[in-house]
Amino acid sequence: MEEPIVSDAEIEQAFRGTNFGSADHRKLLNVSVLKALVGYHCGHTITTIMQDLKLIGKTCKPTKRGVRLVREAYNHLMIRDGG
Repeated sequence: MEEPIVSDAEIEQAFRGTNFGSADHRKLLNVSVLKALVGYHCGHTITTIMQDLKLIGKTCKPTKRGVRLVREAYNHLMIRDGG
């Protein structure tokens, strides 16, 4: 099995002390980077997390790592899980 673009440990550290409740943090991160990719605004906390993980830059545009994360999420959703 391939290593994910963002490890579970990175996600755990990035979301430590945040108030996203019982949300699936990986899914939240995937959706947020996708939103950034298509030009939507995200809230301050998730934006900071994405920047800290180097998934988006200061202009909120996804980095190469961010684009890879979106591709991985898409592949997982549409190809491995069959939609």
